Amino acid sequence: MAIYWTLKSIPELSQLTAKERRLAWRRTYLSTFHHWQTWMGMAGCAACAALGCYLGILWGHSLLGAAVGGGVGGFVFSQASIYVARLHYSNILLGNNR
Repeated sequence: MAIYWTLKSIPELSQLTAKERRLAWRRTYLSTFHHWQTWMGMAGCAACAALGCYLGILWGHSLLGAAVGGGVGGFVFSQASIYVARLHYSNILLGNNR
């Protein structure tokens, strides 16, 4: 599984200008919430934050633990969102909105 750090690293968007990439992402992002994979990514984000908070409590830094866990969880969520969004990019780039 490839990891996408930026919109430019997504193959379908790599040839577009920065403005066109942002526009394509905005048009596609909300449609990702119609798929279970995005919601599982969101649940993974919450689980990572909760685990980080729990581990932080054990080490005496619950806020720091939650922040680190939330950061890891945010990464999980972003990768799930990008995976689902890639399924829609061909339609968006061709002008066929669902």
